[in-house]
Amino acid sequence: MSEQYDIVVAGGGHNGLVAACYLAKAGLKVCVVEKNDKVGGGVMTRELTAPGFKHDVCSVAHTLLQANPLLRNDELQLKSKFGLKYINPDKMTAIFYDDGTTLEFYTDLEQTAQAIAKFSQKDAEAYRRFNKEVFQNLDMMVMGMFHAPPNAGAQAVMMEQSVVGQSLMRTQSMSAWDFICEWFEHPKVRIALARYASEAMMNPFNNGTGFGFYIILPFMHRYGVGIPVGGSGAFADKLRECFESHGGAVRVNAPVKQMRMDGSKVTGVVLESGEEIIARKGVISTMHVQQVFPHMVPGANLPEGFEPRIRGLKRNSFQPFNLHLALHEAPQYKVGPAVDDFFWVERSHSDWEEFARAFSDLEYGIPRRDFVAYVMQDVYDKTRAPEGKRVLNMYAFCPYNVKGGPQRWDEIGKEIAYGFLDDLRNLTTNMGDDNIIGFSWFTPLDIERHNNAMIGADILHFGSYNWQIAGNRPAPGYGQYKSPVAGLYMAGASTHPGGGVTAASGRNAAQVVLEDLGMDFDDLIEN
Repeated sequence: MSEQYDIVVAGGGHNGLVAACYLAKAGLKVCVVEKNDKVGGGVMTRELTAPGFKHDVCSVAHTLLQANPLLRNDELQLKSKFGLKYINPDKMTAIFYDDGTTLEFYTDLEQTAQAIAKFSQKDAEAYRRFNKEVFQNLDMMVMGMFHAPPNAGAQAVMMEQSVVGQSLMRTQSMSAWDFICEWFEHPKVRIALARYASEAMMNPFNNGTGFGFYIILPFMHRYGVGIPVGGSGAFADKLRECFESHGGAVRVNAPVKQMRMDGSKVTGVVLESGEEIIARKGVISTMHVQQVFPHMVPGANLPEGFEPRIRGLKRNSFQPFNLHLALHEAPQYKVGPAVDDFFWVERSHSDWEEFARAFSDLEYGIPRRDFVAYVMQDVYDKTRAPEGKRVLNMYAFCPYNVKGGPQRWDEIGKEIAYGFLDDLRNLTTNMGDDNIIGFSWFTPLDIERHNNAMIGADILHFGSYNWQIAGNRPAPGYGQYKSPVAGLYMAGASTHPGGGVTAASGRNAAQVVLEDLGMDFDDLIEN
């Protein structure tokens, strides 16, 4: 006999777990199936270098999650009952340029403006004005993240009704760089802000990237950074505890081969082992939409134009190369103490033309070592390493499609990894072999192998360009978490509001499922 549930969630990343928790809390019988040996997806912590050293496999901070009612209102009691904790340090990011100057970003807006004033008083004042303007719209935009979006046509009509909406439409169409240049004048300030915009894994000089810059810094000033105590995977661990406390079932080492079909309706999942798990009321997929359509829904009649749009999704401009070090002591940077106690430290260009050229090289498959962040959450979270020791994560941009094809990463990965390490040695005074206890790395190809929903090592599934956001994500007409196949819902990074640790699509999809089942989400979160 096949196992039977009300809902099966295909994919045990954080969005799948969030949806599962709400549905199980509502009294539904729910099962989560996950390919890996533990749940979490991009929200995972492992000992990758030496025993006792906790390294985040993908996400290193949960900034966007901090605004989610899931967390702010503790709707699942993750904080009050299950012990989930976050740290929001005042010192966010320190950037040091290739000429030795530094620029610091703080949670406190005024401190950040004063740091910018080292380069330009005019830009410091512009930074204050820019954030003040975004703050006026931020609550509206945040509310939009945590609800199913309207379709693109309806949204365009709504936005055209006001000056604010018209301005946002223009911002979405622009490049982040052009938008930044309208506000700020100093090259180093522009470069630092564009570097923030690039964290959406898109070339900030490309059109359609403006909104990625517009929201991120004001969001951080309002809500903080969001460092999870115990590692990024602590969020997934607490979600699993919550889910199982409501009677939910988790199956790991259980990759999905295809959806179980009854005619043109999804009625469960078929695992690669051949086992079938029945879902009486629906399946929620958090996998990449290109994994699912059309390969996993045999016999389904997909609407005209749907498949080409899914095939044509534009991926991000570059992908991550992650490195992990277990250390005796923290790096001592040659630029001096200005960058000390920042959990996120970046090297940067001083010349904007070289800055732009580096992004172009990445898009053409040429690995570069320009874009690296040195991340040490253990500045504030002492649970990450054994007493007296330190953990360093290095997060770099690289192309997945290197010359010769992505499989070439198996040949060049070690060389590139030690190149990044050599750069760190040159930037510091104490990173000799005697300070390094352990060293490991994930090339873009390794990242794809670890999480096959990240096709092409795209950690956000595909780019948040203006034509691939909100009601257009993953495709026009299907941005409200319902797939074109009966019985199959969608969540995860392929849906609104996209990638990153927001838990928004999981929560939003749960609302849609409960509404379809005639159940009240508001009553659920109030009890």
